Amino acid sequence: MKQSNPISLKQISDSILEKHKNILVSEINDSCLRLAVIEGIFDWHHHPNSDELFLVLEGALQIEFQDQESVELRPGDIFTVPAKKIHRTIAKTRTVNLCFELTKGETVFLHT
Repeated sequence: MKQSNPISLKQISDSILEKHKNILVSEINDSCLRLAVIEGIFDWHHHPNSDELFLVLEGALQIEFQDQESVELRPGDIFTVPAKKIHRTIAKTRTVNLCFELTKGETVFLHT
C-alpha cells in the first residue's frame, strides 16, 4: 500500500456509521494499522499467528479474557493481547481504537 498523502484518522472514524467496523489504514513491512469502531460486543476470538496491540482514541474499550481479569482502556491507553490468547472486546458506547498487528494475521472465532 503506497501512501502519497496524509491519512486523517478523524475523517475515517467520522465516516463510519456501523456499530462494528474494522478498516485497514496503512501497512508497513509485514504489519498493519487498522482503525476499528465498536459499540457492543465483538465475539470471542484469537489470533494464532499475531499479537494485537490496541490504542484507544475515543470512548472506553473493555477486553475480556477467559482465563484472567479483564482490562479497560480509555483514550491514550494501549494494551497488547499476545498471539493465541482468547479474548473479546466490549464497548458500552461508540469506541474508536487503533489495532497494530500482522497484515496477514488470522482471526479465529470461537463457536460457543
